[in-house]
Amino acid sequence: MIRDCSIRQAAWLAVAVLGIAFQVPFAGSARSAPVRQGESAPRPGAAASIRDARTDRGSRTYDIQREEFVYGDSAFLITDIRPDSGYEVYSDKESYEIHRVTVCRAESGGSLLEYQPVVVFVHGGAWTKGYRDWYEFAANAFTGQRGWVTVIVDYRLTSNQVFLADQYCPDRETCTLPENEPYRTKSAWYPDNIDDVAAAFRWVVDHIGDHGGDVRRIALFGHSAGGHLVSLLATHPDYAADLRPFIKGVVSMSGAYQLNDLNALFWGSAVGQTFPDGFDDPDLLTEASPATWIGPETRTPPFYLLYAEDDLPDLTRQAIFFHDLLEGAGLPVDLTYLAGYGHTSEMQAIADIEAEPTARIVAWLEKIFYAETCCEENEE
Repeated sequence: MIRDCSIRQAAWLAVAVLGIAFQVPFAGSARSAPVRQGESAPRPGAAASIRDARTDRGSRTYDIQREEFVYGDSAFLITDIRPDSGYEVYSDKESYEIHRVTVCRAESGGSLLEYQPVVVFVHGGAWTKGYRDWYEFAANAFTGQRGWVTVIVDYRLTSNQVFLADQYCPDRETCTLPENEPYRTKSAWYPDNIDDVAAAFRWVVDHIGDHGGDVRRIALFGHSAGGHLVSLLATHPDYAADLRPFIKGVVSMSGAYQLNDLNALFWGSAVGQTFPDGFDDPDLLTEASPATWIGPETRTPPFYLLYAEDDLPDLTRQAIFFHDLLEGAGLPVDLTYLAGYGHTSEMQAIADIEAEPTARIVAWLEKIFYAETCCEENEE
């Protein structure tokens, strides 16, 4: 249950984050996006990728204890038939329980920290790829340095190569037999992914107090497709009553917020694998867009939006649009432009607390987590 994870995992995200869904060259990347008025200014000399940080015990304030838990009302087993590629490992995803979270807790002197803020991390990968064990490094800064609880979430992927682990796909070999191909069941479509994220968050609210967390201080953090999902959880009316009150803040890094406005040439594969009719069903894409649910009567937790200088097509514009939409509705929102970073390197940087994206996210979360405590102390 206790082991160190390697920051070396971050190196292969150059492939893992982008995924097979993106098959168009990145010619449309926003390389020269300006810093807009009101945005946080980037630190001079920000690195384009993580520096040579280490994960040995001497580089952390706390040791990290990890434990897995199943969330939701029922088990959901999947088999992923994609080939392994470096740290992007699929061969162990046979009859794999996808409804799981990894809870990372800080340990000091043999004792686990209690009553800590909680960061719930939802990974990206175009909704089609990525598993929580690929992203264990996300806990290095939040848990290993700050002592917070980090919860890393698995959710159902919409890849055309991930299947329900039934009698036709209990393992990869059986699943790829020609006679079984007509009977395989794709594991997920939208809204299965957001339903899973909501169920995982429900588990956190109900149980994190038993695992060192403070239920009054829970923030969501998502990257790319994960940014879309955490933003949707915080804005969609289906979750307004029972879940939204527990969301202290939302950090979305290079997320998508208005799906109908995405470039169909670049995003067609990802959207087509996630939504049954892809871009031909604008109503469903509208329903799945966080921006749809922002209006004069909307109440949301504070948002922190980040986007990279060399981000994927449309994501710079989407971040600025969503920021302006939230701000125009009088909702709390901050926006940061990450100079010198790309869509992948900004996620790689989360392994290092001194890297620009991580430092800014931690500083923002500290304000969110400790604002009331500070004020209560001052009043006393």
